[in-house]
Amino acid sequence: MKNLKNIKLKNEATKSEGKVPLIPGNILLLLWCVALALPNLVYSGVRFADTLHILKWTVAGAPVALALIVAGLRLVWYGRRIDIRIDVFGVLWALLLVYCALQPLWLDISSMTGFVHEMICFAAVWAFYVLTANSFSDRGLRLILWLANINGAINVLFAELQIRSMNDLAFLKGTAFEFLRPWSTLILPTPDNYIGNTAQQNMFGLWMAICVMSSIYLFIAYAFSGDGKKRPRWITVLNLVLMAVNSWGLWNSTSRSALLSLFAGLFVLALVTAMRYGRAYIKRLSVVLVIFVAVVAGISLYGRAGDLLFKLKDDLIQNAGTIGNRIGIWTTSAAMFKEHPMGVGVGQYKWHYLEAQREAFKTINEPWYQWQYTHWAHNEYLQWFCEAGWAGGILLVMMHVFWLWAVVRGLWRSLRSEEGGVSPAAIWGCALVVLVSFDAFWTRPFHRIENILWMALAFALTNREFLAGRDWRINASDLFSRLCGAAAVCAALAGLVYLWSGIEGNLLLRQALSTENAQLQLYYLEQAKKYPVVQEDAQKNLGLHYLQVGDQLHDMETMGKGFNILWQHFQREPHSEDMSKLLHWAQRFQVENVIQELASYLKPGTYHLARRPGTDAQGNTVNALVVLNGPAPEPKSE
Repeated sequence: MKNLKNIKLKNEATKSEGKVPLIPGNILLLLWCVALALPNLVYSGVRFADTLHILKWTVAGAPVALALIVAGLRLVWYGRRIDIRIDVFGVLWALLLVYCALQPLWLDISSMTGFVHEMICFAAVWAFYVLTANSFSDRGLRLILWLANINGAINVLFAELQIRSMNDLAFLKGTAFEFLRPWSTLILPTPDNYIGNTAQQNMFGLWMAICVMSSIYLFIAYAFSGDGKKRPRWITVLNLVLMAVNSWGLWNSTSRSALLSLFAGLFVLALVTAMRYGRAYIKRLSVVLVIFVAVVAGISLYGRAGDLLFKLKDDLIQNAGTIGNRIGIWTTSAAMFKEHPMGVGVGQYKWHYLEAQREAFKTINEPWYQWQYTHWAHNEYLQWFCEAGWAGGILLVMMHVFWLWAVVRGLWRSLRSEEGGVSPAAIWGCALVVLVSFDAFWTRPFHRIENILWMALAFALTNREFLAGRDWRINASDLFSRLCGAAAVCAALAGLVYLWSGIEGNLLLRQALSTENAQLQLYYLEQAKKYPVVQEDAQKNLGLHYLQVGDQLHDMETMGKGFNILWQHFQREPHSEDMSKLLHWAQRFQVENVIQELASYLKPGTYHLARRPGTDAQGNTVNALVVLNGPAPEPKSE
């Protein structure tokens, strides 16, 4: 293939010019093995206030920061001798990041903590893409896929224990295997939920889909590697066993979006591989399909197939119009975009949901449009239009359209070329991009760093092949190159400090929530407020602390202080859970403007405001304003 030939010629030219790689391949492979294959197995644990995410973010993000530090130091040392290339796709991505970073100039960001967190995450993913495109060797892909599949199988084991409420391994007590019980702390304590350590059903399903497709790719790649080497049979057997285990986990996840996404990815994998290898592929595909069908048949006899079939029947036949109960969320999202065409800010969707739903209720009075609250639009493209506005949304769509055009163009040229075809790594990359992109129509893979890093890897492996000749080598002066290296090091160190502060802040917040000593709790909360990652959570809990202490001491001033803190926090980050608490205290304090404001978020016709005899927080008899369920009673006729 012409593109592959161009890559080889570039590598030879680079050597002749005395260029050196941005980062040694072995170092990058080691770091990427951690960043890609480990996070979905990690959860923070009960020692942290955020029992799931903080360590997961650290395990995914720290390797990227370390790789960036190595690359930056090499830039400082070698200057313009470092070979750096950025393709058109990477430039579009950088423009999207710059646009989002400048949003505070024209938007009123509700939660700056959430904005900074999202921007650090997306910037790290872009850096991951650039480093991969420049220095990652295709030969390292198989190792990463093997590690991911092992991770997936362990997650299936965890999920099987969870669904049986055995994740604490109590059944091992008194047996010869009791020494394994301490390992139960590695399993997310969510009994009766089939989610492993991913903490969410659709994300577990997506991870299983990625692992299953990777096993199928490995099955094909080993057969058509072209290096003439004979692999031990046990490698093939082990790969098929892992595929069967992960297929079991995928079907038992009952995630319809994950299943459909896998089929979309497999279609592309089959199509491109057939174009590359011809009829020989069909034989191996048939073996994989037999195993897949056997697993599905096993689930039909023993497993959660009934739950999946019920959900499919409910969504595709009985309630097809709800689109998997997403129509209400998408309607609210459309209202949010209509109210904020310039966007609400990256990471701010969940803090504008209640407001957007209130606006939608003014024009929509349908039984299917019920009151609800969610953090996500359950459609990444729709959420990007809501958060980044029409300009950011169009940029995101342009990136996908441009990638699709480059792939189709490259595949067409490969068919007409007599020099070879698409590389196996690029075939896998095409399939994975389609898998995750399709899943993004229903869930939120772009907002989970442990998943979006995989998409960045796939983009990098495909783009450096299909965009060969459409990238630019950065030939800057020695001084400019070294300044860029120093900036990369500083940015990576800032990211590591951010992650570490998140860990420290989480530990402090957990200590605050665990103690029964009021003075000690106040001290921990005040300390936690100093850490940006948990600042808002600490502030909210500080308000709850004052309310609880004031209530116990019958101290109106302390209770009032707590109420004001909680109300100010709600105005920045409106959440349904905080809304119910505030409504309770607002009625108790008879803060009528707050009662009316909170009630306005409810669905019209499901509540009414009324005056009832009651007592205020000081025990005085008042004609209290309260929120009652149901529509207002009809006035009595004379």
